Amino acid sequence: MKRILTKLLILVLCLSMVVPCLFSCGNNQDIYRLGGYTIKADEYHYLLGMQKMQALKSLGYSEKDIDTEIQEGYTLGDYIDALYSAQFEQSVLTLLFSVALFDEYKLTISEDKRQTSNEIINTLLTYYGGYSEKFLDKRLGQLGYSFTTDTLRRVYEMQMKQGAVIEHLYGGNYEKLTEDAKKDYCNDYYMHFQVIVINTLYKSHTDSSGKTTYTNLTPEEISSQKRIVTELTELLVNKNKDFNYLIIDPTLSYEELWEKYSDDTLYPQGYFMKKPVSQKLATSQTLATALALKTGDCGVVPAKRYFDGNGSISTENGEEQINKGDYFEYGSAFIKKLEMEDDAYTKEENKDFFFPEGSDSFLQQSCQSAFYKELQKYEKENSIVVEVSNNKDQYTISGSKANELDYYYFFGE
Repeated sequence: MKRILTKLLILVLCLSMVVPCLFSCGNNQDIYRLGGYTIKADEYHYLLGMQKMQALKSLGYSEKDIDTEIQEGYTLGDYIDALYSAQFEQSVLTLLFSVALFDEYKLTISEDKRQTSNEIINTLLTYYGGYSEKFLDKRLGQLGYSFTTDTLRRVYEMQMKQGAVIEHLYGGNYEKLTEDAKKDYCNDYYMHFQVIVINTLYKSHTDSSGKTTYTNLTPEEISSQKRIVTELTELLVNKNKDFNYLIIDPTLSYEELWEKYSDDTLYPQGYFMKKPVSQKLATSQTLATALALKTGDCGVVPAKRYFDGNGSISTENGEEQINKGDYFEYGSAFIKKLEMEDDAYTKEENKDFFFPEGSDSFLQQSCQSAFYKELQKYEKENSIVVEVSNNKDQYTISGSKANELDYYYFFGE
């Protein structure tokens, strides 16, 4: 790797340090330049649109919601830009660097991969363009996209080259990816916590046939559960040993309290979740609180969930029914920050967090992180920079057209 990177010194580039540079201001100016390699404006627009579509899907919104205020004076668009922009720029720079490495390694793209790329473009030509590239380009403009069919070919080509570089360095099935790289990614991007959930609203019962029914707690049961919430708050959050504990035993450990009282006991080993970028940008109060806590400390947040039962239950005041699919608050969650286990991804009991439904996204992201770190290390050692257009900041994820054109070919529903 180092031998190949040394050859790139003459290209005058870097990954994390960029300097403004006045490029020609044609209709399709260069946004990034790495020697003879570039990311042009139309390619950048395409990539922005794909990132926006991924963000909207991940957060459960659509294009029409982009100006919706999710906090006072803070729109969904503001949130997406704050949450995803740094990650997006990293991915674009890595893509650009990969194209250079593809040539340096003298790699090739398989015919199967080229055929897949051609099939996507042919499908778009058929569906949108009436088999005419000229008509498709016109239609893309009408739909609000700032790129053409040729843009797609160029971006697909770059992405295939990046895939070839990653496969060359780390293996087709990530078999060359070191355990140290996986551990580093696990430690850098994941956090470990456990949650005691106290349900103050309803209880469930599963009969011998496996059928589960849900009923509201009685007023007496609600009062008792709320007292448990008060006592756990004093013991775990406020660390008040002198409180008048009437129900819980204050000498019990968090783990013993979890076993005795928690409504959620699915993961005895705790949860391993991706760290949010910041508390403000966390998608849930649980993640925001876990991020902010010091290891060993506890916090409390409202317990919320989607109701997946048959029938319905009532809210606390009995004025409305909660039905299947409703998102509702049903109690309190006591979160304890735990030590991170750098080999957590190797354990069978943790597969839901690292390899859900057989996904290899953890390996893929570990690989990307390792690759990016290698490039950053090279940049730091050689004090070199990548050129960037001074017009780049006018382009944002939120201001781009969400890419519904070929998103579903790559990511499905």
